Amino acid sequence: MSMRISTAQFYRQGVNVILEQQSKLSEYELQLATGKRLNRPSDDPSAAVSIISLESSAKRIAQFQRNADVARSRLEQEETALTGVNNLLQRVRELVVQGNNDTTGPEGRAAIANEIEQHLESFLQLANTRDANGEYIFGGYRTDAPPWTTDGVGNFTYNGDDGQRKLQIGENREVVIGDPGSLFADLPANAAGTTDLGSILYDTVANYRAGTADPNALADLDTALGAVLEARSMVGARVRAIDDQVAANDSLELSVAQVKSSLEDLDYTEAISRFNQQLVSLQASQQSFMQIQNLSLFNFLG
Repeated sequence: MSMRISTAQFYRQGVNVILEQQSKLSEYELQLATGKRLNRPSDDPSAAVSIISLESSAKRIAQFQRNADVARSRLEQEETALTGVNNLLQRVRELVVQGNNDTTGPEGRAAIANEIEQHLESFLQLANTRDANGEYIFGGYRTDAPPWTTDGVGNFTYNGDDGQRKLQIGENREVVIGDPGSLFADLPANAAGTTDLGSILYDTVANYRAGTADPNALADLDTALGAVLEARSMVGARVRAIDDQVAANDSLELSVAQVKSSLEDLDYTEAISRFNQQLVSLQASQQSFMQIQNLSLFNFLG
């Protein structure tokens, strides 16, 4: 039994073929315009899911890099402050060696006391260093108030805590971004018990103003210098750790970008070839449709 296809069916089939060809051509045109192989999730659902995951990874890596920049800046500020404390302690140590010398008289010790008093003021300023956000870097978790205060008569108080703030700089890596100001306190005293850096400097000034040598100053200063040196060493180790992680993040970021590119970026040579082939197919379909239209029975009557 033969199947009859009406003129209307021929027409509908022809139009559907042309519309389908035009749709494909439009897709290739969009790819060439955007440079992307995938412009809608439906273009490749599996690749689209992978791209979303990769984009999420890229955002996390970018945040880690921003955190690393903040951490490095904060540690560099701490390093600058610790270097300042170290330098003033070195100078005070030189003065103490001179002041404890038997050849130095009361007037000489009074002059030394005046200079050490200036270094005491500098120490308090450095110990109360603030970052770009106005937060005190040596306050531990308490960053809104000066960590070190004095009553002016030899009593120094650390108002912060022992907390160490951290920032995440990698998927599984955090870095400490500051040391509490307690590093200047609870120092073993040469006489007995413990002392703090402010008290060491203040007592030295008081002794020299009284015209006497300070038998404990040199040993206590060396203890303080050791604490500062240890803190500086830790800061340097953290900065190196940040540099290593930043390099690792850069490598991972590049890898993510390459994988994402392989999934979504367009091969222009192949795309242009497909576009041209599709254009030829569309033109052929249009020509065929026109010829079939002319085969109507009415064209042969009359």
